[in-house]
Amino acid sequence: MGSLVVSLVFEALAVKEGGAAPTTSQRPCVQLEIPVSIDTTATKWLQLRVDSNIDVPNITERMIGKVTVKDPFKIDGQLCAPPKDKIVIRTRSANGQDNANRYWDVEVKPDEYSYLEAALARGYAVFTYDRLGTGGSDKPDAYDVVQTSVQVEVLRQLTSLARSGNLVGGSEGSRALNGIPLRLANYKPSKIVHVGHSLGSAITLGLIGSADDRNHDDEAPPLSDGVVSTGFLHTTPADLAGVNVAAWGLELAREHDPVRFGDRGSGYVVQSTKGHLQLRYLGEKGAFEEGLLDYAWAVLRQPASVSEFISVGTAFGRGAAGFKGPLQFVIGEKDYDFCAGDCRGAYDVDTIKENYYPGATALEVYLQPETGHALTLSKNATAGYDVAFDFLHRVGL
Repeated sequence: MGSLVVSLVFEALAVKEGGAAPTTSQRPCVQLEIPVSIDTTATKWLQLRVDSNIDVPNITERMIGKVTVKDPFKIDGQLCAPPKDKIVIRTRSANGQDNANRYWDVEVKPDEYSYLEAALARGYAVFTYDRLGTGGSDKPDAYDVVQTSVQVEVLRQLTSLARSGNLVGGSEGSRALNGIPLRLANYKPSKIVHVGHSLGSAITLGLIGSADDRNHDDEAPPLSDGVVSTGFLHTTPADLAGVNVAAWGLELAREHDPVRFGDRGSGYVVQSTKGHLQLRYLGEKGAFEEGLLDYAWAVLRQPASVSEFISVGTAFGRGAAGFKGPLQFVIGEKDYDFCAGDCRGAYDVDTIKENYYPGATALEVYLQPETGHALTLSKNATAGYDVAFDFLHRVGL
Protein backbone atom coordinates (compact mmCIF):
# COMPACT_ATOMS: atom_id res chain seq x y z
CA MET A 1 0.00 0.00 0.00
CA GLY A 2 1.45 3.37 -1.00
CA SER A 3 1.73 6.22 1.49
CA LEU A 4 2.76 9.86 1.14
CA VAL A 5 4.28 11.97 3.89
CA VAL A 6 4.15 15.75 3.38
CA SER A 7 6.14 18.50 5.12
CA LEU A 8 6.00 21.96 3.41
CA VAL A 9 6.43 20.34 1.12
CA PHE A 10 8.24 17.22 0.40
CA GLU A 11 6.85 13.87 -0.47
CA ALA A 12 8.51 10.53 -0.02
CA LEU A 13 8.23 7.46 -2.17
CA ALA A 14 9.32 4.11 -0.80
CA VAL A 15 11.83 1.86 -2.54
CA LYS A 16 11.02 -1.75 -3.30
CA GLU A 17 11.40 -3.83 -0.15
CA GLY A 18 14.97 -5.01 0.24
CA GLY A 19 16.39 -2.34 -2.08
CA ALA A 20 19.32 -0.20 -1.03
CA ALA A 21 18.91 3.55 -0.75
CA PRO A 22 20.87 5.51 -3.36
CA THR A 23 23.63 7.93 -2.52
CA THR A 24 23.22 11.65 -3.15
CA SER A 25 25.02 11.39 -6.48
CA GLN A 26 22.91 8.41 -7.61
CA ARG A 27 19.41 9.53 -6.74
CA PRO A 28 17.16 10.30 -9.71
CA CYS A 29 15.17 13.52 -9.49
CA VAL A 30 12.77 15.57 -11.56
CA GLN A 31 12.34 19.34 -11.33
CA LEU A 32 8.75 20.59 -11.42
CA GLU A 33 6.90 23.84 -12.09
CA ILE A 34 3.45 23.07 -10.73
CA PRO A 35 0.57 25.40 -11.68
CA VAL A 36 -2.04 26.08 -9.02
CA SER A 37 -5.18 28.21 -9.38
CA ILE A 38 -6.05 29.86 -6.10
CA ASP A 39 -9.60 30.91 -5.28
CA THR A 40 -9.85 31.61 -1.57
CA THR A 41 -10.49 34.30 1.02
CA ALA A 42 -7.61 36.00 2.81
CA THR A 43 -7.50 38.61 5.56
CA LYS A 44 -7.19 42.34 4.96
CA TRP A 45 -4.83 43.78 7.57
CA LEU A 46 -4.42 47.34 8.75
CA GLN A 47 -0.83 47.23 7.55
CA LEU A 48 1.30 50.19 6.59
CA ARG A 49 3.54 49.48 3.61
CA VAL A 50 7.03 48.20 4.36
CA ASP A 51 9.12 49.81 1.61
CA SER A 52 12.37 50.34 3.54
CA ASN A 53 14.18 49.16 6.65
CA ILE A 54 12.75 52.15 8.53
CA ASP A 55 9.23 50.82 7.88
CA VAL A 56 9.82 47.31 9.30
CA PRO A 57 8.61 48.20 12.85
CA ASN A 58 5.23 49.04 11.28
CA ILE A 59 4.24 45.35 11.15
CA THR A 60 0.77 45.16 12.70
CA GLU A 61 -1.81 42.54 13.62
CA ARG A 62 -5.15 44.32 13.26
CA MET A 63 -7.71 42.74 10.93
CA ILE A 64 -9.98 45.11 9.02
CA GLY A 65 -11.80 42.78 6.65
CA LYS A 66 -11.51 40.06 4.02
CA VAL A 67 -10.10 39.99 0.51
CA THR A 68 -10.63 37.48 -2.30
CA VAL A 69 -7.51 35.93 -3.82
CA LYS A 70 -8.23 34.43 -7.23
CA ASP A 71 -5.01 34.03 -9.21
CA PRO A 72 -2.84 31.41 -10.93
CA PHE A 73 0.64 30.77 -9.53
CA LYS A 74 3.56 28.49 -10.23
CA ILE A 75 5.17 26.45 -7.47
CA ASP A 76 8.73 25.20 -7.85
CA GLY A 77 9.34 21.65 -6.66
CA GLN A 78 11.61 18.65 -6.89
CA LEU A 79 10.72 14.97 -6.70
CA CYS A 80 13.46 12.45 -5.91
CA ALA A 81 12.83 8.71 -5.91
CA PRO A 82 14.99 5.59 -5.57
CA PRO A 83 15.48 3.79 -8.92
CA LYS A 84 13.31 0.80 -8.08
CA ASP A 85 10.28 -0.77 -9.72
CA LYS A 86 7.82 -0.19 -6.90
CA ILE A 87 7.27 3.34 -5.68
CA VAL A 88 5.28 4.25 -2.60
CA ILE A 89 4.79 7.90 -1.68
CA ARG A 90 5.26 8.30 2.03
CA THR A 91 6.32 11.77 3.05
CA ARG A 92 5.36 15.25 2.22
CA SER A 93 6.75 18.28 4.01
CA ALA A 94 6.36 22.02 4.44
CA ASN A 95 9.29 24.31 5.05
CA GLY A 96 9.69 26.92 7.73
CA GLN A 97 9.48 30.68 7.34
CA ASP A 98 13.02 31.59 6.37
CA ASN A 99 14.19 28.74 4.15
CA ALA A 100 13.25 27.23 0.82
CA ASN A 101 13.03 23.47 0.23
CA ARG A 102 16.79 23.01 0.76
CA TYR A 103 16.06 22.91 4.50
CA TRP A 104 15.09 19.26 4.04
CA ASP A 105 18.25 18.40 2.10
CA VAL A 106 21.21 19.96 3.92
CA GLU A 107 24.27 19.65 1.69
CA VAL A 108 26.81 19.77 4.53
CA LYS A 109 27.48 16.19 5.69
CA PRO A 110 24.19 14.93 4.21
CA ASP A 111 24.50 11.56 5.96
CA GLU A 112 24.24 13.43 9.27
CA TYR A 113 21.84 16.24 8.41
CA SER A 114 19.81 15.63 5.24
CA TYR A 115 16.23 14.56 5.93
CA LEU A 116 15.98 13.59 2.28
CA GLU A 117 18.87 11.15 2.68
CA ALA A 118 17.33 9.73 5.85
CA ALA A 119 14.00 9.25 4.10
CA LEU A 120 15.63 7.46 1.17
CA ALA A 121 17.50 5.22 3.59
CA ARG A 122 14.16 4.32 5.19
CA GLY A 123 12.73 3.49 1.76
CA TYR A 124 11.01 6.76 0.95
CA ALA A 125 11.18 9.05 -2.04
CA VAL A 126 10.92 12.77 -1.40
CA PHE A 127 9.16 15.75 -2.99
CA THR A 128 10.11 19.26 -1.85
CA TYR A 129 8.67 22.59 -2.92
CA ASP A 130 9.30 26.27 -2.34
CA ARG A 131 6.24 27.76 -0.75
CA LEU A 132 4.61 30.75 -2.46
CA GLY A 133 6.89 33.79 -2.10
CA THR A 134 10.15 31.85 -1.69
CA GLY A 135 12.85 30.23 -3.80
CA GLY A 136 11.80 29.50 -7.36
CA SER A 137 8.06 29.85 -6.76
CA ASP A 138 6.08 32.95 -7.71
CA LYS A 139 6.47 35.97 -5.42
CA PRO A 140 3.19 37.92 -5.50
CA ASP A 141 1.87 40.73 -3.27
CA ALA A 142 3.22 40.40 0.28
CA TYR A 143 0.16 41.97 1.91
CA ASP A 144 -3.07 40.48 0.54
CA VAL A 145 -1.76 37.33 -1.19
CA VAL A 146 1.24 35.76 0.53
CA GLN A 147 -0.37 34.88 3.85
CA THR A 148 -1.15 31.69 5.68
CA SER A 149 -4.65 30.98 4.37
CA VAL A 150 -3.38 31.17 0.79
CA GLN A 151 -0.45 28.88 1.62
CA VAL A 152 -2.96 26.39 3.05
CA GLU A 153 -4.86 26.45 -0.24
CA VAL A 154 -1.63 25.88 -2.19
CA LEU A 155 -0.86 22.85 -0.02
CA ARG A 156 -4.40 21.55 -0.46
CA GLN A 157 -4.07 21.72 -4.24
CA LEU A 158 -0.66 20.02 -4.22
CA THR A 159 -2.11 17.30 -2.02
CA SER A 160 -5.02 16.84 -4.42
CA LEU A 161 -2.62 16.60 -7.37
CA ALA A 162 -0.66 13.93 -5.53
CA ARG A 163 -3.85 12.02 -4.63
CA SER A 164 -4.98 12.00 -8.25
CA GLY A 165 -1.59 11.04 -9.66
CA ASN A 166 -1.15 14.38 -11.46
CA LEU A 167 1.67 15.94 -9.46
CA VAL A 168 4.29 15.29 -12.15
CA GLY A 169 1.95 15.09 -15.12
CA GLY A 170 0.43 18.45 -14.22
CA SER A 171 3.79 20.19 -14.12
CA GLU A 172 4.48 22.73 -16.86
CA GLY A 173 8.25 22.62 -16.57
CA SER A 174 9.23 19.08 -15.62
CA ARG A 175 12.56 17.84 -16.86
CA ALA A 176 14.04 14.40 -16.29
CA LEU A 177 17.20 13.73 -14.36
CA ASN A 178 18.58 10.21 -14.80
CA GLY A 179 15.49 9.15 -16.73
CA ILE A 180 12.85 8.50 -14.07
CA PRO A 181 9.86 10.82 -14.67
CA LEU A 182 7.81 8.57 -16.95
CA ARG A 183 7.17 5.95 -14.29
CA LEU A 184 6.32 8.69 -11.77
CA ALA A 185 3.97 10.66 -13.98
CA ASN A 186 0.78 8.78 -13.03
CA TYR A 187 1.68 7.58 -9.55
CA LYS A 188 -1.27 7.62 -7.14
CA PRO A 189 -0.52 7.15 -3.43
CA SER A 190 -3.07 5.34 -1.32
CA LYS A 191 -2.22 7.39 1.79
CA ILE A 192 -0.78 10.83 2.45
CA VAL A 193 1.05 11.95 5.57
CA HIS A 194 2.05 15.60 5.92
CA VAL A 195 5.29 16.54 7.68
CA GLY A 196 5.82 20.25 8.29
CA HIS A 197 8.39 22.51 9.89
CA SER A 198 7.71 25.81 11.69
CA LEU A 199 5.46 27.92 9.44
CA GLY A 200 5.12 24.78 7.32
CA SER A 201 3.69 22.98 10.33
CA ALA A 202 1.21 25.81 10.90
CA ILE A 203 0.17 25.55 7.26
CA THR A 204 -0.15 21.77 7.55
CA LEU A 205 -2.26 22.07 10.70
CA GLY A 206 -4.32 24.70 8.91
CA LEU A 207 -4.87 22.19 6.12
CA ILE A 208 -6.30 19.50 8.38
CA GLY A 209 -8.33 22.18 10.18
CA SER A 210 -9.78 23.41 6.90
CA ALA A 211 -11.42 20.03 6.43
CA ASP A 212 -13.88 21.04 9.17
CA ASP A 213 -15.23 23.73 6.80
CA ARG A 214 -15.89 21.38 3.88
CA ASN A 215 -18.79 19.06 3.20
CA HIS A 216 -17.73 15.68 4.54
CA ASP A 217 -17.99 12.67 2.25
CA ASP A 218 -17.42 9.37 4.04
CA GLU A 219 -16.33 7.82 0.75
CA ALA A 220 -13.75 10.50 -0.06
CA PRO A 221 -10.18 10.19 1.27
CA PRO A 222 -9.16 12.61 4.03
CA LEU A 223 -6.94 15.57 3.22
CA SER A 224 -4.24 13.90 5.30
CA ASP A 225 -3.86 10.40 6.72
CA GLY A 226 -1.32 11.52 9.31
CA VAL A 227 0.80 14.50 10.38
CA VAL A 228 4.29 14.99 11.79
CA SER A 229 4.65 18.60 12.94
CA THR A 230 8.25 19.71 13.54
CA GLY A 231 9.41 23.04 14.92
CA PHE A 232 5.91 23.75 16.21
CA LEU A 233 4.07 23.15 19.48
CA HIS A 234 0.88 24.23 21.25
CA THR A 235 2.43 25.51 24.47
CA THR A 236 1.02 26.47 27.86
CA PRO A 237 -0.14 29.13 28.53
CA ALA A 238 0.15 30.54 25.01
CA ASP A 239 1.49 29.63 21.60
CA LEU A 240 4.44 31.43 20.01
CA ALA A 241 6.08 32.33 23.31
CA GLY A 242 9.23 33.60 21.62
CA VAL A 243 7.68 35.07 18.51
CA ASN A 244 8.59 38.69 18.98
CA VAL A 245 9.10 40.21 15.55
CA ALA A 246 11.01 43.13 17.07
CA ALA A 247 13.65 40.70 18.36
CA TRP A 248 14.25 39.03 15.01
CA GLY A 249 16.30 41.81 13.42
CA LEU A 250 14.23 42.04 10.25
CA GLU A 251 15.04 44.27 7.28
CA LEU A 252 13.40 44.82 3.91
CA ALA A 253 14.80 41.96 1.83
CA ARG A 254 15.59 43.85 -1.37
CA GLU A 255 17.31 46.62 0.59
CA HIS A 256 19.25 44.19 2.77
CA ASP A 257 20.66 42.20 -0.19
CA PRO A 258 19.72 43.64 -3.61
CA VAL A 259 21.65 40.94 -5.48
CA ARG A 260 20.12 37.93 -3.75
CA PHE A 261 16.67 39.30 -2.92
CA GLY A 262 16.17 42.01 -5.52
CA ASP A 263 13.15 40.18 -6.97
CA ARG A 264 11.19 40.63 -3.72
CA GLY A 265 8.80 43.55 -3.64
CA SER A 266 7.42 45.70 -0.87
CA GLY A 267 6.60 43.81 2.32
CA TYR A 268 9.15 40.99 2.03
CA VAL A 269 11.48 40.98 5.05
CA VAL A 270 14.50 38.91 6.05
CA GLN A 271 16.71 38.48 9.10
CA SER A 272 19.62 40.90 8.92
CA THR A 273 22.40 39.37 11.06
CA LYS A 274 23.84 35.94 11.82
CA GLY A 275 23.25 36.62 15.50
CA HIS A 276 19.50 36.93 14.99
CA LEU A 277 19.52 33.83 12.78
CA GLN A 278 21.34 31.84 15.45
CA LEU A 279 18.94 33.00 18.16
CA ARG A 280 15.88 31.86 16.25
CA TYR A 281 17.12 28.70 14.58
CA LEU A 282 20.24 27.18 16.09
CA GLY A 283 20.29 28.12 19.74
CA GLU A 284 23.26 27.88 22.06
CA LYS A 285 26.86 27.27 21.07
CA GLY A 286 27.55 23.55 21.15
CA ALA A 287 24.16 22.49 19.83
CA PHE A 288 25.32 22.89 16.23
CA GLU A 289 28.46 22.87 14.12
CA GLU A 290 29.54 26.45 13.60
CA GLY A 291 29.91 25.94 9.85
CA LEU A 292 26.18 25.29 9.65
CA LEU A 293 25.45 28.85 10.79
CA ASP A 294 27.34 30.08 7.73
CA TYR A 295 25.44 27.56 5.58
CA ALA A 296 22.07 28.65 6.97
CA TRP A 297 22.97 32.29 6.34
CA ALA A 298 24.21 31.80 2.78
CA VAL A 299 21.87 29.07 1.52
CA LEU A 300 18.77 28.51 3.65
CA ARG A 301 17.81 32.05 4.63
CA GLN A 302 14.74 33.24 2.70
CA PRO A 303 12.49 36.31 3.05
CA ALA A 304 8.95 36.05 4.38
CA SER A 305 6.01 38.36 3.77
CA VAL A 306 4.79 40.62 6.55
CA SER A 307 1.35 39.03 6.25
CA GLU A 308 2.76 35.56 6.91
CA PHE A 309 3.99 36.76 10.29
CA ILE A 310 0.70 38.31 11.30
CA SER A 311 -1.62 35.67 9.81
CA VAL A 312 0.10 32.52 11.10
CA GLY A 313 -2.28 32.19 14.06
CA THR A 314 -5.29 32.01 11.75
CA ALA A 315 -4.09 28.62 10.49
CA PHE A 316 -3.57 26.62 13.67
CA GLY A 317 -5.36 28.51 16.43
CA ARG A 318 -8.68 26.69 16.15
CA GLY A 319 -7.22 23.19 15.85
CA ALA A 320 -8.74 20.42 13.75
CA ALA A 321 -11.63 18.75 15.55
CA GLY A 322 -12.49 16.62 12.53
CA PHE A 323 -9.00 15.20 11.99
CA LYS A 324 -9.09 11.45 12.58
CA GLY A 325 -5.50 10.41 12.01
CA PRO A 326 -2.24 10.14 13.96
CA LEU A 327 -0.37 13.32 14.88
CA GLN A 328 3.14 13.74 16.26
CA PHE A 329 4.86 16.96 17.37
CA VAL A 330 8.67 16.97 17.19
CA ILE A 331 10.29 20.07 18.67
CA GLY A 332 13.72 21.09 19.90
CA GLU A 333 14.17 21.18 23.65
CA LYS A 334 15.56 24.72 23.30
CA ASP A 335 13.20 26.05 20.64
CA TYR A 336 13.10 29.84 20.86
CA ASP A 337 9.96 30.60 18.86
CA PHE A 338 7.53 28.42 20.78
CA CYS A 339 9.10 28.07 24.22
CA ALA A 340 11.44 31.09 24.51
CA GLY A 341 14.37 28.67 24.66
CA ASP A 342 13.09 26.01 27.08
CA CYS A 343 10.30 23.62 26.07
CA ARG A 344 10.55 21.40 29.14
CA GLY A 345 7.21 21.57 30.91
CA ALA A 346 5.86 24.05 28.36
CA TYR A 347 3.09 21.78 27.08
CA ASP A 348 0.50 19.23 28.16
CA VAL A 349 -0.34 16.40 25.77
CA ASP A 350 -3.84 15.83 27.15
CA THR A 351 -4.67 19.53 26.81
CA ILE A 352 -3.41 19.63 23.23
CA LYS A 353 -5.56 16.65 22.30
CA GLU A 354 -8.67 17.87 24.11
CA ASN A 355 -8.52 21.48 22.92
CA TYR A 356 -7.22 21.08 19.38
CA TYR A 357 -7.33 17.51 18.02
CA PRO A 358 -9.95 15.50 19.95
CA GLY A 359 -10.46 13.10 17.05
CA ALA A 360 -6.79 12.20 16.55
CA THR A 361 -6.25 8.45 16.69
CA ALA A 362 -2.82 8.94 18.25
CA LEU A 363 -1.10 12.08 19.52
CA GLU A 364 2.35 12.42 21.02
CA VAL A 365 5.04 15.04 21.62
CA TYR A 366 8.76 14.34 21.29
CA LEU A 367 11.28 16.80 22.72
CA GLN A 368 14.59 16.61 20.82
CA PRO A 369 17.42 17.09 23.39
CA GLU A 370 19.90 19.97 23.06
CA THR A 371 18.22 21.25 19.90
CA GLY A 372 16.97 24.67 18.82
CA HIS A 373 14.31 25.51 16.26
CA ALA A 374 16.05 24.15 13.14
CA LEU A 375 15.98 20.40 13.66
CA THR A 376 17.83 19.57 10.45
CA LEU A 377 20.82 21.68 11.53
CA SER A 378 21.28 20.20 15.02
CA LYS A 379 24.07 17.78 15.85
CA ASN A 380 21.63 14.97 16.62
CA ALA A 381 19.33 15.58 13.64
CA THR A 382 19.11 11.96 12.52
CA ALA A 383 17.94 10.86 15.98
CA GLY A 384 14.90 13.09 15.54
CA TYR A 385 14.29 11.68 12.07
CA ASP A 386 14.35 8.16 13.49
CA VAL A 387 11.76 9.08 16.11
CA ALA A 388 9.42 10.46 13.43
CA PHE A 389 9.88 7.48 11.10
CA ASP A 390 9.33 5.05 13.98
CA PHE A 391 6.10 6.86 14.85
CA LEU A 392 4.85 6.49 11.28
CA HIS A 393 5.75 2.81 11.34
CA ARG A 394 3.88 2.26 14.62
CA VAL A 395 0.70 3.85 13.26
CA GLY A 396 0.85 1.91 10.01
CA LEU A 397 2.08 4.65 7.70
